[in-house]
Amino acid sequence: MVHVGEKTYSFREFIDKRDAMNDLDNPFLLQVLQQFCHETWDEMLPRLEPFVKKLSSDWRAIAAESARPENQPKIRHYNAYNERIDRIIRSNQMQQMEKDIFGQGLFSKEQLKNEGIIKRFFLHGNGEAGITCPLACTDGLVALIDHFKEEVPDEVKRIFEHVTEGYEGHFGIGAQYMSEIQGGSNIPANVLMAKPEGDHYRLFGNKFFCSAVHADYAVVTARIEHTDDIAVFIVPTWLQGDKEKEKRNNHVINRLKWKIGTAELPSAEIDYQGAIAYRVGPQNRGVALAVSIVLTRSRLDIGFASGAFLMRAAQEAKLYASFRSVFDRRIDEFPMAAAQLEDLEYAAKRIVGSAFHIYQAFLQTQQEPNTLEAFVVRELILLQKIYASKEAVDKLRLAISIFGGHGAIEDFSVIPRLFRDSLVNELWEGPRNVLLSQIYRDLVKMRPQISIYDLIASILVDSSEKEVKRFAEQIEQLMQVNLTALPNFENRQAARKWEQIWEEIFTLFQEQTIKDIKDLPIALD
Repeated sequence: MVHVGEKTYSFREFIDKRDAMNDLDNPFLLQVLQQFCHETWDEMLPRLEPFVKKLSSDWRAIAAESARPENQPKIRHYNAYNERIDRIIRSNQMQQMEKDIFGQGLFSKEQLKNEGIIKRFFLHGNGEAGITCPLACTDGLVALIDHFKEEVPDEVKRIFEHVTEGYEGHFGIGAQYMSEIQGGSNIPANVLMAKPEGDHYRLFGNKFFCSAVHADYAVVTARIEHTDDIAVFIVPTWLQGDKEKEKRNNHVINRLKWKIGTAELPSAEIDYQGAIAYRVGPQNRGVALAVSIVLTRSRLDIGFASGAFLMRAAQEAKLYASFRSVFDRRIDEFPMAAAQLEDLEYAAKRIVGSAFHIYQAFLQTQQEPNTLEAFVVRELILLQKIYASKEAVDKLRLAISIFGGHGAIEDFSVIPRLFRDSLVNELWEGPRNVLLSQIYRDLVKMRPQISIYDLIASILVDSSEKEVKRFAEQIEQLMQVNLTALPNFENRQAARKWEQIWEEIFTLFQEQTIKDIKDLPIALD
């Protein structure tokens, strides 16, 4: 007999199964990775196993604890002696996890081909957690320096070694600061000034949205003094020997941002007051370099994040739905809920499979960036950024609903945090309307070199000629309208259709990338 007030219900069965989950126990994902790695898979898997075990247990717990409001980053502007230090305060656990993860040397030449990007995919399953944004930024910094490695100053070569191979067990962390208060994503509108001084520059002005302000180095865009040229720079946060003294490289942090998501990641506003900076690449190519090398990698990373978020959400929602009974049966025994779980799982599969497919294509076109194949990949990266991040938001909200009222509880599951992080990802590196407009401009520019039909055929390789022709004709018709002119009734209607048709095309592309493995389960029984 149950007495009034007696607590007999327990979530323990669900909790124990969830906490015992290992992210490698996923037949669908293993097949994706095996196809991605090809001949290196047998060597890759043993290197992934200890990493993923640590990630699925210790680091997962630290990520959850770091997300609590009392553990989120804070700033201390001055020390006891009235010296400006702008110390970013984070928990000891958070800092140790960061040291452990960057200490893996994910950008080292000792890694197997693609080992770093696969491990970074798995890290996304824990949310941004103050880790994955700095990793993406470090990736861009490494690629930028590597592109000009023979001509950069010795100090930049030292920075490259610090972030790739480490120094006395410590690995440097990268960031990227491009947004300014007057322009946001519009890098050509930058007014931060770079004043030449010998083999380096001095920066003067403000950057308004700077994530990972605890990083050692940042990729920064700025306008060369007395010119219209935007260049890209590597800026040390501290000059050599100054980090221990908490003496920053001639800049101050005005405040930390209060963001809707990625709350564990310190984002801030920075005033540069003569910071030493090192230009990388031609001074009039900063915008192109920032977009093609740095932002492109961040956009690819968002594709992986969207897939990893949904994969974890789908696994946990399915587990909960098989455990929780309401009314007269388990949640997954109701047709409405079962259909939603199926949609959630299929979205996770599509986004994960296509993310690795696009990344592979990106690598294959790096040596010949001016080919038609490279143009197709560029558009796929934009489409993925637009629609994978959009669907992640939509489907994570759906996953929350599977948990009912418990879905709104921040520490009941990771999904509310993944949802908030996904909202940031949808905006990071260009919101939807900006990137859809960019696709329109790209197609207008490239029409003399590639037909719309050939572009669609290159994306939808398994579609019939009739289907490709239908899409091409619809896009051709919409391109008769100027989608970058001032708004009017005609181009607003065309803009809505433009967004809808590209979503249909990209979803079909995703389905084609996983057609042979879509029925594999995402968890072991």
